[in-house]
Amino acid sequence: MSTSGYTAHPVLAPARARLGDALGQLYGAERAEALVRELAQVAEGVRARPRHGRAAVDARPAVIAVYPDHVLDGGMAPLAALRRFLEEEVGGVGPALLHVLPPYVSDGDDGFAVVDHRAVHPRLGAWEDLERLSEVSGGLMLDLVMNHVSTSHPAFRDVLRGEGRPGDFHLFSEPRDIEWGTRVRTSSILQRFGAVWAWCTYGRAQVDLNHGSPDVFLSMAETLLRLVEAGARVVRLDAIPHVWKRVPGGPHQPEAKLLVRALRAVADLVDPSVRLLAETDHRTGERCYLGEELAQHDNHLAVPLLVFAAALAGEGGPLVDWVNASAADAHGRDGYAFLQTHDGVHLRPMDPPLDAPTLRRVMERLERAGVRVSHADVGGEPRPYELNSSLHRIFSTEAGLDVERYLAAHALLFALPATPCLYFPTLFGLPDAVGVEPSNPRAANRHRYSDGALRAWVRQPVHAHILKSLLGLIRLRDRTPALREDSGCVARQPAPHVVHLARGHGRQPLHVLVNFGGEPVSVPVPLRKWTDLLGGRQGQGDVLLAPSEVLWLVEAGSGDLT
Repeated sequence: MSTSGYTAHPVLAPARARLGDALGQLYGAERAEALVRELAQVAEGVRARPRHGRAAVDARPAVIAVYPDHVLDGGMAPLAALRRFLEEEVGGVGPALLHVLPPYVSDGDDGFAVVDHRAVHPRLGAWEDLERLSEVSGGLMLDLVMNHVSTSHPAFRDVLRGEGRPGDFHLFSEPRDIEWGTRVRTSSILQRFGAVWAWCTYGRAQVDLNHGSPDVFLSMAETLLRLVEAGARVVRLDAIPHVWKRVPGGPHQPEAKLLVRALRAVADLVDPSVRLLAETDHRTGERCYLGEELAQHDNHLAVPLLVFAAALAGEGGPLVDWVNASAADAHGRDGYAFLQTHDGVHLRPMDPPLDAPTLRRVMERLERAGVRVSHADVGGEPRPYELNSSLHRIFSTEAGLDVERYLAAHALLFALPATPCLYFPTLFGLPDAVGVEPSNPRAANRHRYSDGALRAWVRQPVHAHILKSLLGLIRLRDRTPALREDSGCVARQPAPHVVHLARGHGRQPLHVLVNFGGEPVSVPVPLRKWTDLLGGRQGQGDVLLAPSEVLWLVEAGSGDLT
């Protein structure tokens, strides 16, 4: 592709060629050439500026998702208050990445109803405050919110006034019958604004962008480069299955994958070590959303319910089957795994699924704990979609939080062949918010804390113990060679209620044992003499596991684990 007027950098030529190829298929060769030229010039300016948190990552570190205003102190910007809290009360979360949820100018949906992608909301702080969070973490993960904007976005307001570019949005002159798979909102997908009907996947307050417009792509690509400049080591592509519309049709259109390939090439113009995470479900045996030659990362949405089935209902078989299938899948290691996100716990189709009796037992256990279940629009009918409660509630009984089972589930999560993700309140085992309106069930786990109240929480012995334990898992995983994503994993059930993961190969394999039962159980391990990395316990021969006990065992004297 010609780039007249721009001097090509030979190292960047492959990225420009891939960008031009993807954009040519989307917008035609002539428009693609102009886009490549413009983005290459923007990228040149980004490369020339110093950036924070840019150390290369060989093994993907754990991730902690946090809202930019999760910690509030009236005397300082919330992003600065978050950094101070993590420094003073936590001692930093490194090597974990901080996934700072959208900090942009926004007027709703907890930051996802974006009004201006180019600016940090003044209420939250400034770009400098965001970048400085790398000082108390292993770097940043940031969101590219590319499916929709707020209906208060200036570009949409211009369109409603008869100005601007109507083609930047999905607008109709009259209502149409649209079926669009599973949606988290039960509102109509088309909403009326004066003389036009607008496509609103996520409710009336947010209007969907039309990525068939090259100007929309240019805006999103420039936003991506700004996130990289701010120090993002991972960029999460929000709602990526929905970004390309076709009627009749549904999510996951092939053009969406072309868009992701183009964004991958844009990131490569600045820093090929930046990773992209597609917000979609990884399916065993399939490449991730980037396509055959560019597979990177998506989510293992099956993990929460599979772990809950093992931990709360004593049904570890489905988890064992999933681990073995995922580990055997050449691309299964590319996923991110979690027990909860800022949205809650997804109840989406799983691969392999829980059978109906097991799912029923898990749901009955959760309902007894008072866990909220939200519903989504599936083919015009409401169906269970999400659990909206804290992990504190999910792992509670009538006697209160089952701390040991809570921590055992996380120790298992950190041993899976995937990148583990935590949500900020779960780092401390915090309970649900109170007084949540039924119309906004996700608010149950999105409480913002005053700095003083949060410090008081985390100094309580139970929450301090949870924090210390999870920070220990974050750091231990990072220095344990057997937990590298490419080191292999075999799962089995040596006894009822016991899960055994064998990770790694060579001279330092790791054996993870978890007893989710209520009685002690003896389990054989293929180690002559063993040492537990979590607690320092040593022994030889069979291992006696107490209820809710978890061990990370290596051969005693096997050398430096780092």
